[in-house]
Amino acid sequence: MIRFAKVDTKENYLEAFWRWIELLELDDYSAALDALFWDKPSGWTASQLKEQITTFFGGEDPWTVVIPNDRLINVINGSCEFQPPRTDDRRGWFMAQIPLTTKPGDPKDDEIPLMGLASSFFVREIDGQYVLEHEIFHV
Repeated sequence: MIRFAKVDTKENYLEAFWRWIELLELDDYSAALDALFWDKPSGWTASQLKEQITTFFGGEDPWTVVIPNDRLINVINGSCEFQPPRTDDRRGWFMAQIPLTTKPGDPKDDEIPLMGLASSFFVREIDGQYVLEHEIFHV
């Protein structure tokens, strides 16, 4: 499970998110499932998670998670949203775009077709650190 410092900043939440994206980019969906907190069993297998992410936009060409160039990472980071934990349920909330392309050969190319799959997470404290709990993929 990805654990990160109990610091309520956008940058801290993003650091955990990009660690999760690295697992997806490596095609390690089993580790990606294990990297998240699940209040209840996820109901997804690694292959089902991969299918949810890589077929979300449809089309003939398969979609692949990539870590794009710094400019595009900054666009993704700039559009993310977060809310620190509230006192009523003590959970925070975070949403960012999973970067997907149909041309993964050179993910640093600024001209690759890139789509962002909006994904939201609850942020929970466990043993003095934060963890990400998947909420939903957004249309």
